[in-house]
Amino acid sequence: MSAEPEWTERVDKRGLDPLGMQNAGVALYQSLVPGISNVTLRIRYYGYYCWVSDTYARDKASTDFSEWRSWVRRAEALFALVASYHGGEGGVGGVEWADRRLSLEEPEIDFGQAASIDPNVTRYLRQSLGVFGGAYYSQMVEVGLFVEGDHGIQRASNGLGVSTAAAFRQAIGEEVEAILIECIQSAKVTPELLDELWPILPSQISEGSEELAIYEQLLLNMEGIDATVGDLSRTASLKLVLETAKASSSRPDPMSVRWHLFSSQTFGDGDLDRQRVRWEAYHCHDFMQIAAAALLEWALVLMGEQDAGLTLAEIRGEVWERLGLGEGAGELWSTYQRNIDPETFDYQGAWSRLTGRRGTPEEKAWDAISTIAALFERVARDEDLGEVMRGEFSGTGNARSILTEMNWFADHAGEPVRDLIAAYVVDRIILRHSWVAMQKLRRQKDYTFLFEVRDGRLLRRNGYVPVATTPRLNPAIQFLVDVGLVDDQGLTERARKLLGEAT
Repeated sequence: MSAEPEWTERVDKRGLDPLGMQNAGVALYQSLVPGISNVTLRIRYYGYYCWVSDTYARDKASTDFSEWRSWVRRAEALFALVASYHGGEGGVGGVEWADRRLSLEEPEIDFGQAASIDPNVTRYLRQSLGVFGGAYYSQMVEVGLFVEGDHGIQRASNGLGVSTAAAFRQAIGEEVEAILIECIQSAKVTPELLDELWPILPSQISEGSEELAIYEQLLLNMEGIDATVGDLSRTASLKLVLETAKASSSRPDPMSVRWHLFSSQTFGDGDLDRQRVRWEAYHCHDFMQIAAAALLEWALVLMGEQDAGLTLAEIRGEVWERLGLGEGAGELWSTYQRNIDPETFDYQGAWSRLTGRRGTPEEKAWDAISTIAALFERVARDEDLGEVMRGEFSGTGNARSILTEMNWFADHAGEPVRDLIAAYVVDRIILRHSWVAMQKLRRQKDYTFLFEVRDGRLLRRNGYVPVATTPRLNPAIQFLVDVGLVDDQGLTERARKLLGEAT
């Protein structure tokens, strides 16, 4: 008789965070760039949604949530049609549907059904409140543009939200606004009207407009009025992105920003330097979870080498045996860590190898080990970084972070490297994944186990490749491009004038 559960259906889900270590990094980067998320792709949506809300209040003022939802969905579908018609606009929700619809070359496009919530028709997006509810609303609340209104209807906030709506209205002009309102109300538009609606495109934020000034204030808080902790954090992070653009004389990508902040010492500004250290702490943590995931990848390969799998003791023995061939395997961990110079360690090379497709998991094991040692020594030698680590990450409990792993290694620092890593792979990697996967099964009904246990032996189900987290930098950079502060040559002239000595 088998005690194994009989699965009538088991969906193959690998899980994005098999060791439960990414959550700590996500929580930190959310506080580094509040008001922007990985799915808020164009800043002009902020102004457009404020206008959508304010216009609804002016023209309809209905407290029926279904009417508000219909208004939002129609406004989004029309926005997608305009973007598709004019082309070259990225980051617009529903544009794939719009591309297909425009390919039909209809003399008049009735998008009423596409904007409905009827599951039996082809919709521009399935989410109930579209991109607004799924991506933008929570972030616009964060920056003070939206609040929860009566009857569950979200509304532009008095003051900033309404002012942003007015600035968008002024930017597109009365004639375009009239067309926009008519098309949303009727859920119909012609190619000729789509042509006239070009001023609402995400890329058409007018130079010198009040709308642009509001966006700049949201992003950079140049006036410093009534700034919240979130405002100051967002401003500091975006100024650090501008510093990266200045240093590279190009439009930076997210990884170039991360490495620039990781390798820089000071920007000559107290606020920026403090924020830079927080970014360094985030990057160290993300690097640590990648290294730990690489050891998980290796453990899974070891399980897969035998058809019957391996016991925990056998895995420990295999790790110990194979590490014995590496330089430093017999050293005490404390000695091994001290002998790695965190100033000269090739972090980018190690990152590339750990996240790349080349090399075997076993070959990557020493990269993971040396990376862990270099990161720990880096923190040990930098008081400011260590203080930020202790403030940002928990060192106890079920949550895992670079701080919890540093504490564990410190407790075992007197052991030889091969003994310590063999124990770490079993006690902190394999058993940790089993615990995380069980929590997902219990709470979310997701089966994310990368191995199964049969008669005390672990059998590999799936492999895993280390994955970095994505800390909102791509949309942050795009926002700065949208407002004309960054281009392919780095900082624009207007950015230099706007920031003055800060650049």
